[in-house]
Amino acid sequence: MAQAAAKIVLIGSGRMGRIRARAIFANPRLQLEGIVDPNIEQAKPLSELYRTHHFETLSEAISSSSSSSSLDGIVISTPTPSHESLITEAAKNNISSIFVEKPVDETADKVSSLFQLCNDQKVKLCCGYQRRFDSSYQSLYHQINSGAIGTPLTASIFFGDHPVPSREFLLQGGGNIITDCSAHDVDFIRWALKDEVVSVYAVGTSSDDELREKNIIDNATMLLTFSRGTNVTLSLSRGANYGYDQRCEVFGTKGIVSVKNMAENATELANEDGLHRPKWMHSFPQRFAAAFEQEMDAFADTLLSETHWPIEEKDCIAVQRICDAALLSCETSRVIHLDDMP
Repeated sequence: MAQAAAKIVLIGSGRMGRIRARAIFANPRLQLEGIVDPNIEQAKPLSELYRTHHFETLSEAISSSSSSSSLDGIVISTPTPSHESLITEAAKNNISSIFVEKPVDETADKVSSLFQLCNDQKVKLCCGYQRRFDSSYQSLYHQINSGAIGTPLTASIFFGDHPVPSREFLLQGGGNIITDCSAHDVDFIRWALKDEVVSVYAVGTSSDDELREKNIIDNATMLLTFSRGTNVTLSLSRGANYGYDQRCEVFGTKGIVSVKNMAENATELANEDGLHRPKWMHSFPQRFAAAFEQEMDAFADTLLSETHWPIEEKDCIAVQRICDAALLSCETSRVIHLDDMP
Protein backbone atom coordinates (compact mmCIF):
# COMPACT_ATOMS: atom_id res chain seq x y z
CA MET A 1 0.00 0.00 0.00
CA ALA A 2 1.30 3.45 -0.94
CA GLN A 3 2.26 5.69 1.95
CA ALA A 4 -0.18 8.53 2.58
CA ALA A 5 1.11 12.01 1.85
CA ALA A 6 1.94 14.25 4.80
CA LYS A 7 -0.64 16.99 5.33
CA ILE A 8 0.89 20.41 5.75
CA VAL A 9 -0.13 24.05 5.79
CA LEU A 10 2.00 26.82 4.32
CA ILE A 11 2.13 30.13 6.20
CA GLY A 12 2.97 33.10 4.00
CA SER A 13 2.18 33.93 0.39
CA GLY A 14 5.02 36.34 -0.38
CA ARG A 15 8.09 35.61 -2.48
CA MET A 16 9.32 32.66 -0.37
CA GLY A 17 5.76 31.46 0.15
CA ARG A 18 5.24 31.21 -3.60
CA ILE A 19 8.49 29.25 -3.96
CA ARG A 20 7.47 26.85 -1.18
CA ALA A 21 3.92 26.43 -2.50
CA ARG A 22 5.21 25.31 -5.87
CA ALA A 23 7.71 22.85 -4.33
CA ILE A 24 5.12 21.41 -1.93
CA PHE A 25 2.49 21.01 -4.66
CA ALA A 26 4.99 19.25 -6.94
CA ASN A 27 6.02 16.75 -4.26
CA PRO A 28 3.84 13.62 -4.29
CA ARG A 29 4.67 12.91 -0.63
CA LEU A 30 3.25 16.24 0.54
CA GLN A 31 -0.36 17.39 0.52
CA LEU A 32 -0.92 21.14 0.70
CA GLU A 33 -3.92 21.52 2.99
CA GLY A 34 -4.02 25.30 2.91
CA ILE A 35 -2.22 28.62 2.77
CA VAL A 36 -2.33 30.96 5.76
CA ASP A 37 -2.01 34.70 5.23
CA PRO A 38 -4.18 37.63 6.36
CA ASN A 39 -3.35 39.34 3.06
CA ILE A 40 -6.35 37.96 1.19
CA GLU A 41 -5.60 39.79 -2.03
CA GLN A 42 -2.18 38.13 -2.22
CA ALA A 43 -2.99 34.72 -0.74
CA LYS A 44 -6.31 33.88 -2.38
CA PRO A 45 -4.94 33.65 -5.95
CA LEU A 46 -2.07 31.47 -4.72
CA SER A 47 -4.43 29.09 -2.92
CA GLU A 48 -6.62 28.90 -6.01
CA LEU A 49 -3.60 28.21 -8.24
CA TYR A 50 -2.66 25.20 -6.11
CA ARG A 51 -6.26 24.13 -5.51
CA THR A 52 -6.17 24.42 -1.75
CA HIS A 53 -7.84 26.36 1.07
CA HIS A 54 -7.05 29.87 2.22
CA PHE A 55 -6.99 30.75 5.92
CA GLU A 56 -6.39 34.13 7.49
CA THR A 57 -4.80 32.68 10.67
CA LEU A 58 -2.97 29.55 11.76
CA SER A 59 -5.65 29.00 14.41
CA GLU A 60 -8.26 28.86 11.68
CA ALA A 61 -6.22 26.31 9.72
CA ILE A 62 -5.65 24.13 12.80
CA SER A 63 -9.33 24.25 13.69
CA SER A 64 -10.34 23.30 10.16
CA SER A 65 -7.93 20.40 10.01
CA SER A 66 -8.91 19.00 13.40
CA SER A 67 -12.50 18.65 12.21
CA SER A 68 -11.32 16.31 9.42
CA SER A 69 -7.81 15.03 10.05
CA SER A 70 -4.90 16.59 11.90
CA LEU A 71 -1.98 18.36 10.27
CA ASP A 72 1.39 16.63 10.11
CA GLY A 73 3.43 19.80 9.73
CA ILE A 74 3.63 23.44 8.75
CA VAL A 75 5.99 25.51 6.61
CA ILE A 76 6.61 29.07 7.85
CA SER A 77 7.62 31.47 5.08
CA THR A 78 6.94 34.80 6.76
CA PRO A 79 9.14 37.68 8.01
CA THR A 80 11.41 36.77 10.93
CA PRO A 81 9.56 38.85 13.60
CA SER A 82 6.49 36.63 13.12
CA HIS A 83 8.33 33.33 13.66
CA GLU A 84 8.16 33.20 17.46
CA SER A 85 4.38 33.43 17.73
CA LEU A 86 3.77 31.00 14.86
CA ILE A 87 6.23 28.38 16.13
CA THR A 88 4.80 28.70 19.65
CA GLU A 89 1.21 28.27 18.46
CA ALA A 90 2.07 25.28 16.27
CA ALA A 91 4.12 23.55 18.99
CA LYS A 92 1.43 24.04 21.63
CA ASN A 93 -1.09 22.49 19.23
CA ASN A 94 1.14 19.41 18.87
CA ILE A 95 1.93 19.84 15.19
CA SER A 96 4.74 17.33 14.98
CA SER A 97 7.09 19.06 12.53
CA ILE A 98 7.71 22.73 11.81
CA PHE A 99 9.79 24.01 8.90
CA VAL A 100 10.86 27.65 9.17
CA GLU A 101 12.87 29.94 6.91
CA LYS A 102 16.18 31.18 8.25
CA PRO A 103 16.75 32.65 10.74
CA VAL A 104 14.58 30.93 13.33
CA ASP A 105 14.47 34.24 15.23
CA GLU A 106 16.32 37.51 15.57
CA THR A 107 18.72 36.64 18.41
CA ALA A 108 20.58 33.55 19.57
CA ASP A 109 18.68 33.58 22.90
CA LYS A 110 15.33 33.55 21.12
CA VAL A 111 16.48 30.77 18.81
CA SER A 112 17.50 28.69 21.83
CA SER A 113 14.18 29.34 23.60
CA LEU A 114 12.14 28.23 20.60
CA PHE A 115 14.12 25.02 20.22
CA GLN A 116 13.62 24.35 23.94
CA LEU A 117 9.86 24.88 23.58
CA CYS A 118 9.71 22.48 20.64
CA ASN A 119 11.84 19.89 22.43
CA ASP A 120 9.52 20.07 25.46
CA GLN A 121 6.52 19.51 23.17
CA LYS A 122 8.37 16.74 21.25
CA VAL A 123 8.05 18.79 18.07
CA LYS A 124 10.74 18.85 15.36
CA LEU A 125 11.91 22.35 14.45
CA CYS A 126 13.54 22.34 11.01
CA CYS A 127 15.31 25.49 9.80
CA GLY A 128 16.06 25.94 6.11
CA TYR A 129 19.58 26.71 4.91
CA GLN A 130 19.30 25.98 1.22
CA ARG A 131 22.98 25.67 0.27
CA ARG A 132 23.14 22.32 2.09
CA PHE A 133 20.59 21.02 -0.44
CA ASP A 134 22.25 22.44 -3.58
CA SER A 135 24.18 19.87 -5.64
CA SER A 136 27.13 22.20 -6.37
CA TYR A 137 27.61 23.15 -2.73
CA GLN A 138 27.16 19.53 -1.69
CA SER A 139 29.92 18.55 -4.14
CA LEU A 140 32.22 21.23 -2.68
CA TYR A 141 31.49 19.87 0.82
CA HIS A 142 32.44 16.34 -0.26
CA GLN A 143 35.62 17.48 -2.04
CA ILE A 144 36.80 19.25 1.12
CA ASN A 145 35.92 16.38 3.43
CA SER A 146 37.41 13.70 1.17
CA GLY A 147 40.79 15.43 1.54
CA ALA A 148 40.93 16.43 -2.15
CA ILE A 149 42.38 19.86 -1.36
CA GLY A 150 44.28 18.84 1.76
CA THR A 151 43.99 21.13 4.78
CA PRO A 152 41.76 24.14 4.05
CA LEU A 153 43.73 27.36 4.58
CA THR A 154 41.55 30.15 3.21
CA ALA A 155 38.15 30.61 1.62
CA SER A 156 36.65 33.45 -0.38
CA ILE A 157 32.88 33.79 -0.69
CA PHE A 158 31.00 36.42 -2.67
CA PHE A 159 27.28 37.19 -2.36
CA GLY A 160 26.03 39.66 -4.97
CA ASP A 161 22.29 40.26 -4.75
CA HIS A 162 20.15 40.74 -7.85
CA PRO A 163 17.95 42.43 -8.79
CA VAL A 164 19.32 45.49 -7.01
CA PRO A 165 16.73 46.54 -4.38
CA SER A 166 14.80 49.73 -5.01
CA ARG A 167 16.03 52.97 -3.50
CA GLU A 168 12.80 53.15 -1.48
CA PHE A 169 13.45 49.68 -0.02
CA LEU A 170 16.95 50.64 1.08
CA LEU A 171 15.99 54.05 2.48
CA GLN A 172 13.14 52.55 4.50
CA GLY A 173 15.54 50.15 6.21
CA GLY A 174 15.33 47.16 3.93
CA GLY A 175 16.93 44.84 6.46
CA ASN A 176 20.57 44.79 7.44
CA ILE A 177 22.78 43.37 4.71
CA ILE A 178 24.79 41.26 7.19
CA THR A 179 21.79 39.55 8.78
CA ASP A 180 19.84 39.36 5.51
CA CYS A 181 22.54 38.10 3.16
CA SER A 182 25.28 36.29 5.09
CA ALA A 183 23.46 33.54 6.99
CA HIS A 184 23.30 30.91 4.21
CA ASP A 185 27.01 31.20 3.45
CA VAL A 186 27.98 31.30 7.13
CA ASP A 187 26.03 28.10 7.74
CA PHE A 188 27.51 26.42 4.69
CA ILE A 189 31.16 27.18 5.42
CA ARG A 190 30.83 26.02 9.07
CA TRP A 191 29.29 22.79 7.80
CA ALA A 192 31.86 22.31 5.03
CA LEU A 193 34.88 22.97 7.26
CA LYS A 194 33.42 21.07 10.25
CA ASP A 195 34.89 23.77 12.44
CA GLU A 196 33.77 26.70 14.56
CA VAL A 197 34.35 30.42 14.15
CA VAL A 198 36.39 31.94 16.98
CA SER A 199 36.48 35.57 15.88
CA VAL A 200 34.76 37.93 13.46
CA TYR A 201 35.76 41.26 11.97
CA ALA A 202 33.31 43.13 9.74
CA VAL A 203 33.21 46.43 7.90
CA GLY A 204 30.43 48.02 5.90
CA THR A 205 30.19 50.69 3.24
CA SER A 206 27.45 52.75 1.60
CA SER A 207 27.54 53.01 -2.18
CA ASP A 208 26.48 56.67 -2.36
CA ASP A 209 26.10 59.83 -0.30
CA GLU A 210 22.35 59.49 0.24
CA LEU A 211 22.71 56.04 1.82
CA ARG A 212 25.75 57.20 3.79
CA GLU A 213 23.78 60.10 5.30
CA LYS A 214 21.09 57.65 6.44
CA ASN A 215 23.74 55.22 7.78
CA ILE A 216 22.50 52.49 5.46
CA ILE A 217 25.10 49.88 4.54
CA ASP A 218 24.58 48.14 1.21
CA ASN A 219 28.02 46.49 0.98
CA ALA A 220 29.91 44.61 3.69
CA THR A 221 32.92 42.35 4.21
CA MET A 222 33.29 39.79 6.99
CA LEU A 223 36.48 38.01 8.02
CA LEU A 224 35.82 34.78 9.90
CA THR A 225 38.67 33.04 11.70
CA PHE A 226 38.07 29.37 12.51
CA SER A 227 39.53 27.42 15.42
CA ARG A 228 41.86 25.35 13.21
CA GLY A 229 43.21 28.47 11.53
CA THR A 230 41.18 28.73 8.32
CA ASN A 231 40.43 32.34 7.38
CA VAL A 232 37.24 33.00 5.42
CA THR A 233 36.42 36.27 3.67
CA LEU A 234 32.74 36.81 2.94
CA SER A 235 31.90 39.81 0.75
CA LEU A 236 28.29 40.97 0.44
CA SER A 237 26.69 43.46 -1.94
CA ARG A 238 23.17 44.61 -2.76
CA GLY A 239 24.39 45.88 -6.10
CA ALA A 240 25.20 43.03 -8.51
CA ASN A 241 23.45 44.70 -11.44
CA TYR A 242 24.76 42.07 -13.90
CA GLY A 243 22.94 39.09 -12.33
CA TYR A 244 22.78 36.94 -9.22
CA ASP A 245 26.42 36.42 -8.23
CA GLN A 246 27.09 33.53 -5.85
CA ARG A 247 30.63 32.15 -5.62
CA CYS A 248 32.57 30.11 -3.10
CA GLU A 249 36.24 29.13 -3.33
CA VAL A 250 38.26 27.14 -0.79
CA PHE A 251 42.06 26.90 -1.04
CA GLY A 252 44.01 24.13 0.68
CA THR A 253 47.46 22.59 0.96
CA LYS A 254 46.81 20.23 -1.98
CA GLY A 255 44.50 22.21 -4.22
CA ILE A 256 41.53 24.50 -4.62
CA VAL A 257 37.82 23.84 -5.09
CA SER A 258 35.11 26.30 -6.03
CA VAL A 259 31.44 26.78 -6.83
CA LYS A 260 31.02 28.99 -9.88
CA ASN A 261 28.09 31.07 -11.03
CA MET A 262 25.34 29.51 -13.10
CA ALA A 263 24.14 31.19 -16.29
CA GLU A 264 20.57 31.48 -17.57
CA ASN A 265 21.46 28.92 -20.25
CA ALA A 266 24.51 27.11 -21.62
CA THR A 267 24.64 28.83 -25.02
CA GLU A 268 27.84 30.63 -26.05
CA LEU A 269 28.32 32.64 -29.25
CA ALA A 270 31.75 33.29 -30.74
CA ASN A 271 32.14 35.68 -33.68
CA GLU A 272 34.33 38.50 -34.93
CA ASP A 273 33.15 40.69 -32.07
CA GLY A 274 34.35 38.20 -29.44
CA LEU A 275 32.72 35.73 -27.05
CA HIS A 276 29.11 36.31 -26.02
CA ARG A 277 27.67 34.51 -23.03
CA PRO A 278 24.29 34.68 -21.29
CA LYS A 279 23.74 36.54 -18.05
CA TRP A 280 24.01 34.87 -14.68
CA MET A 281 20.72 33.59 -13.32
CA HIS A 282 18.28 36.33 -12.42
CA SER A 283 17.95 35.78 -8.66
CA PHE A 284 17.73 33.18 -5.91
CA PRO A 285 14.42 31.56 -7.01
CA GLN A 286 16.12 30.56 -10.27
CA ARG A 287 19.60 29.76 -8.91
CA PHE A 288 18.38 27.60 -6.04
CA ALA A 289 15.17 26.19 -7.55
CA ALA A 290 16.38 22.59 -7.35
CA ALA A 291 17.70 23.13 -3.81
CA PHE A 292 14.30 24.40 -2.64
CA GLU A 293 12.70 21.25 -4.08
CA GLN A 294 15.26 19.04 -2.34
CA GLU A 295 14.66 20.92 0.91
CA MET A 296 10.94 20.13 0.81
CA ASP A 297 11.72 16.51 -0.08
CA ALA A 298 13.98 16.30 2.97
CA PHE A 299 11.14 17.76 5.05
CA ALA A 300 8.90 15.00 3.68
CA ASP A 301 11.50 12.47 4.90
CA THR A 302 11.35 14.05 8.35
CA LEU A 303 7.56 13.93 8.38
CA LEU A 304 7.05 10.44 6.99
CA SER A 305 10.20 8.48 7.79
CA GLU A 306 11.35 10.00 11.09
CA THR A 307 14.55 11.07 9.30
CA HIS A 308 16.78 13.38 11.29
CA TRP A 309 16.73 16.97 9.99
CA PRO A 310 20.35 17.82 9.04
CA ILE A 311 20.41 21.35 10.48
CA GLU A 312 20.42 21.22 14.26
CA GLU A 313 19.77 23.69 17.06
CA LYS A 314 23.51 24.22 17.57
CA ASP A 315 23.90 25.19 13.90
CA CYS A 316 21.13 27.78 14.03
CA ILE A 317 22.48 29.30 17.23
CA ALA A 318 26.07 29.35 15.92
CA VAL A 319 25.05 31.15 12.72
CA GLN A 320 23.02 33.70 14.68
CA ARG A 321 25.90 34.36 17.09
CA ILE A 322 28.31 34.88 14.18
CA CYS A 323 25.91 37.33 12.51
CA ASP A 324 25.40 39.13 15.83
CA ALA A 325 29.17 39.35 16.26
CA ALA A 326 29.57 40.74 12.73
CA LEU A 327 27.00 43.44 13.43
CA LEU A 328 28.77 44.38 16.66
CA SER A 329 32.13 44.43 14.88
CA CYS A 330 30.75 46.67 12.16
CA GLU A 331 29.37 49.08 14.77
CA THR A 332 32.50 49.17 16.95
CA SER A 333 35.30 48.69 14.37
CA ARG A 334 36.93 45.92 16.38
CA VAL A 335 37.48 42.19 16.24
CA ILE A 336 34.78 40.30 18.14
CA HIS A 337 35.72 37.02 19.81
CA LEU A 338 32.82 34.58 19.96
CA ASP A 339 33.73 33.55 23.50
CA ASP A 340 32.93 37.12 24.55
CA MET A 341 29.46 37.01 23.00
CA PRO A 342 26.48 36.15 25.21
